[in-house]
Amino acid sequence: MEETASLSVELKQAQITIKKLERDLKLANAIIERNRITNDAKDNLGKVIEEKKSELEKYMNLLLENCPDIMLIFDRDGKLVYCTDIFLKIAGIPGFGMIAGMHYHDVLVKYTSPEYTEEAEAIYEKQQEKDGGAEIMHSTIDFGGQGNPRDYTIQVSPMRDEQKNNIGAMVVYYDTTDLLIAKREAENANKAKSDFLATVSHEIRTPMNAIIGISTMMAATELTAEQQTFLKNIQNSSTVLLTLINDILDFSKIEAGKLELLPDYFSLMGLLRHLQEMFELLFPEKGLSFTCVYAEDLPEVVFGDEKRIGQIITNILNNALKYTRTGGVTLRVTRTAAQGELAAGTAEEEDLISIAVEDTGIGIKEDAIPRLFTAFEQLDLVRNKQVQGTGLGLAITKRLCAMMSGEIIVTSEYGKGSVFTINLPLKRGSQEELPREEIQAISFTAPHAHVLLVDDIEINLDIASFLLNSFEINPDTAKSGTESIEKVKDQNYDLILMDHMMPEMDGVEAVRIIRSLGDRNAAIPIIALTANAVSGAREMFLANGFNGFISKPMDQKALAEILLRWLPEELVEK
Repeated sequence: MEETASLSVELKQAQITIKKLERDLKLANAIIERNRITNDAKDNLGKVIEEKKSELEKYMNLLLENCPDIMLIFDRDGKLVYCTDIFLKIAGIPGFGMIAGMHYHDVLVKYTSPEYTEEAEAIYEKQQEKDGGAEIMHSTIDFGGQGNPRDYTIQVSPMRDEQKNNIGAMVVYYDTTDLLIAKREAENANKAKSDFLATVSHEIRTPMNAIIGISTMMAATELTAEQQTFLKNIQNSSTVLLTLINDILDFSKIEAGKLELLPDYFSLMGLLRHLQEMFELLFPEKGLSFTCVYAEDLPEVVFGDEKRIGQIITNILNNALKYTRTGGVTLRVTRTAAQGELAAGTAEEEDLISIAVEDTGIGIKEDAIPRLFTAFEQLDLVRNKQVQGTGLGLAITKRLCAMMSGEIIVTSEYGKGSVFTINLPLKRGSQEELPREEIQAISFTAPHAHVLLVDDIEINLDIASFLLNSFEINPDTAKSGTESIEKVKDQNYDLILMDHMMPEMDGVEAVRIIRSLGDRNAAIPIIALTANAVSGAREMFLANGFNGFISKPMDQKALAEILLRWLPEELVEK
């Protein structure tokens, strides 16, 4: 019995051991299966990676083979290990094997221009420095002396391993020949446009000077009511023509990036009152009301380009005048403290000046508002066929606002009216900071000033003399550059007003000779009278010995500013 019980115990232990072995076997089979799946996955992944690698290499090879740019790769010893096919073709090399392993010095000497070799070698040597970065250079190279020099932008880039150690360099040549040709053609076209505009400006402004000047002279005479009406029509038409040419020239300057702002301290209220007086005469002529509302807290003096700000407001008011047929227009000017305004009274305090022009005009369709500021475009030509203009006024206004870090906002209801709002950030100033010309009135005389007036056109001499006479100045006149030089030799002048474009000897040559006479003539103020008010005119005149210029048609205010600035103070009587 004891023996039987012992066997039963051993049998149970054996069964337990067998079950444990079965579990272990099952686990082992699961691990084997999992490992098999993992190995299969690794094999498949390896195949995919290899396939993708081969595919990537294929595309990389295709990319390099079809690369339009010359690419050279050198190892750490400066030996050539790769180049694109375009280099072989341009340099006339039958195969890469002929140059493989060639040192970069030998490549440069044999296949590039001598002028380029020295600079390129210096740049390549610099790449050996651990912190050296990519270098860019430009050169004209005739690869292989094939008689076909081309312009290239060359980039030399170091190649480094993960430890930042130098393992070579890559040199890429970008052919910029066609780009430079296109650039030169564009520059020539731009110059031709500038020359054309200079000619147009001169040809239009010269007769305009005569028309406006004579009408000014006529206005000072006794006229009948009918004659005054005729004269007013002439003056209005002249103003329209002058606005057209000014818009075209301003837009040309903006497009060329040559329109410069000339900021200074000026009286904001003085500018607003001047514009108000001008438009109070224009709106009633169309049977329209004109109302001006100025906030009480507007700064009296601000820093900005008074002429261009005045041009912005004038453009918007003219636009309202054109497109309003009944009702009226309101000019509303308010002040909002700019973000980050400093403590009151500081010199740098800045205000956001909002200038809103509200009209009861024809209005603008909502989908047409974005096109308002497109150059040479006028909306709804059928409705507005009687409206004169180039379509440049609002385009110029928007550009000027952007140049002043401001903005223009338009809201409108078609058939009921529009609101144009100009927001300009302007630094606040004080009365003491106003320039001398801003404070002084134009009403002064200079009867003892000795002024020489030079122009080859008789009517221009008459007009300029008439304007000078209003300051009790009786000028000497000369009709050519040669005559002006003879007069300068015989007389001492306090100021010379010299026409720019004259036959035989122009104003530039006359000024050069006058300056060469020495003594006081070397420093005598000489102001150019010019109809060529194009970009770069000021710089051109200053570079050729003039002290400044007045654009034709010349007005009394511009002439007064010149006289106040350049005549000796003791000759000016107030």
